Amino acid sequence: MPATATATATATATEPLSAANELRLVEDEMAQPVDVARTYEAALDYRNKLVLAPMVRTGTLPTRLLSLYYGAGLVWSPEIVDKAIIGARREVDPKTGVITYTKGQGAIFTTHPIEKPYLVFQIGSANPELAVEAAKTVMQDVSGIDLNCGCPKPFSTHAGMGAALLSTPALLLSILRALLSAIPLPVSAKIRLLPAQPATLLLAARILRTGVANLTVHCRTRDMRSSERAMWERLGEIVALGTRRGTPVCCNGDGQGWANWERIRTETGATSVMLARSAERNPSVFSPAGPVDTVTQVIPRLLALSAYLGNSWGNTKFLLAQFKPLGPPVSTLTKAERKAVSEAVSRGKSEAEVAERMGIEVGDGRAVLRDLAARLAERGDVWAERRMRVEAGEAGPELEPEPASAEATSGEANSDATIDGFQVGVGQAEAVKAAEGVVGAEIAQADDEEALYNTASTSAAVRA
Repeated sequence: MPATATATATATATEPLSAANELRLVEDEMAQPVDVARTYEAALDYRNKLVLAPMVRTGTLPTRLLSLYYGAGLVWSPEIVDKAIIGARREVDPKTGVITYTKGQGAIFTTHPIEKPYLVFQIGSANPELAVEAAKTVMQDVSGIDLNCGCPKPFSTHAGMGAALLSTPALLLSILRALLSAIPLPVSAKIRLLPAQPATLLLAARILRTGVANLTVHCRTRDMRSSERAMWERLGEIVALGTRRGTPVCCNGDGQGWANWERIRTETGATSVMLARSAERNPSVFSPAGPVDTVTQVIPRLLALSAYLGNSWGNTKFLLAQFKPLGPPVSTLTKAERKAVSEAVSRGKSEAEVAERMGIEVGDGRAVLRDLAARLAERGDVWAERRMRVEAGEAGPELEPEPASAEATSGEANSDATIDGFQVGVGQAEAVKAAEGVVGAEIAQADDEEALYNTASTSAAVRA
């Protein structure tokens, strides 16, 4: 361990640091050279982008491809625990090109070569050696590795992973250094704010010193719910530290609409913004022209991709259920028509059946992939394109901020999106509840063996 890091760890272990001492240690850290200086043959550019957040169950292959289709600059995989992916067999579908990592009882992780230049694989780990082994397992199919240091879900934290790493910074740093030393891909980290700003700055300075290629900050603390406002005002100082290291800092939290994203960039200096719930509801939010109607445009493409790529129907049905139609002028569906779409999804047992109930056709997934490839080849600066669209009068309407729910107003979280009091998103919450056997009959019936195996193997790996 570097001398300064040892001094910091010793001081922290003997007695709590004062804010003044923490700020002094921040400067000590920033004065030191990076621990693992790396250059990469194909380095990822994390700057000036809207990116898809890592989301369990939601961030599967179809969502990632649709996000890229509509304008995402990078996409994160769902968090996958190190022990779940280690030892997995890599299988390639010769027809579709889909790459599946499996241990014989369902897919643990699936990807496609078209997304590789933009794909960051997120690992859940509390062990440097296991993190490296997990990264080596998939590194031929991804372009970056991310360490999850912010997930508040119990299945992560009780095993020392996720947000638990915020309380064990020496372990967090050792995992990052191990990955940086052993993996020939850019390594990044995603954290949450600590309750006190000086302590957050010290943690950020120590992470930046390791040599990471990017730092994403969810602007809430571990105990905050998504109904509570993200604290963007605390990000600017972290961005300043990243600027001194030449390391981009990405903002996550309350990303809803272009006006909001521009405000984040202006107020914090972060050049990229990570989207979660807004992308879960409608992946076309990434489009510089503005979001499009989920029913007439997004759903047909999802059905086409899912059918062609062989995505598990349980997961496809779940993704469909998360889509939320926008109001006028993007969507002109009546209340009765929206209800009919919801019933088509809930009663459908395949892509073809849902399409038939909705009166649409399941398109050609290959055509969607060809269109995606063409869009990626022409993609530039998403922010510049948005400004051009606005100036030309071609930008669609803004997303409206989410209305405060009764639960949020009263201080109570949405139980469907909550695990042990933490608001983690509907997709993540139901994935955990499915593993614990407490999901309702409708969700359980919609799931198939592959989705259940992925969740169960992850939970088992954590317990192992």
